[in-house]
Amino acid sequence: MTATDFDEAAIFHEGLRLFNEQEWFDAHETWEDIWVMASGPRKLFYQGLIQCAVVLEHVRRGNPRGVRSVWKTAQSKFVGLPDPYMGIEIARLLADEYRAIQRILDLPNERFNPQLGRGQDLPYDAS
Repeated sequence: MTATDFDEAAIFHEGLRLFNEQEWFDAHETWEDIWVMASGPRKLFYQGLIQCAVVLEHVRRGNPRGVRSVWKTAQSKFVGLPDPYMGIEIARLLADEYRAIQRILDLPNERFNPQLGRGQDLPYDAS
C-alpha cells in the first residue's frame, strides 16, 4: 500500500465515521477530498456516497426539493458496481436511505414548490 493509498483509505474511513455519526455535511466534504483524485468506478462510488450524504443534509435543512433531486442522481452512481464495493453493501445503503426519505419523496407536489424554500419540517425515518 502506498502512502497515497493509505491516505485515501484514511479519508474514506473518516467519511464513513462522520456519515454514521450523522455529520453528513462533514462526510460529504471529507469524501470530496478523495473524489477529486479518483477515477473510473471509484470516482462514481465516491460521488454516490457524497450525494447520499447531501440527501440527508437536505433533510436536516428542510429542503424537500434537494432531497428529491439529489436522490435521483445518487442512485445512478452505483449502477454497475459490484455489491459490496469497498466494503459497503450498496443495495443495503440505498434501501436504508430510501426508507429514511420515502415519506419525503411521497409528499404532495406543492411541498416541492421552490417558493417554500428550506426550513420545512420534513417527515424522516431516522432508524
